[in-house]
Amino acid sequence: MRNTVTDMLGIDVPIFAFSHCRDVVAAVSKAGGLGVLGAVAHSPEQLEIDLKWIEDELGPDRPYGVDLIIPAKYAGDEGGGYTMADIANLIPQQYWDKVDE
Repeated sequence: MRNTVTDMLGIDVPIFAFSHCRDVVAAVSKAGGLGVLGAVAHSPEQLEIDLKWIEDELGPDRPYGVDLIIPAKYAGDEGGGYTMADIANLIPQQYWDKVDE
């Protein structure tokens, strides 16, 4: 099933899988969709490990994505980053309310 999205992203089918599991990301991309790694909670070291693993699994011809939260303004702690609570506070309450329904 080809369309504008599949042509633009170089995938075979318009199927996207957002997962924190690198195995799922690689499997979906291998099957012709676009696996997207949810990496918000990854440390820099773990992200590097998982990205290398995905790239080794997929080779150079299969695309995949990485989902990160990148705020318009950065005001991290003195260590240069956000805590999980900081990230949660960036999400408007209306979205939390929807999750809790």
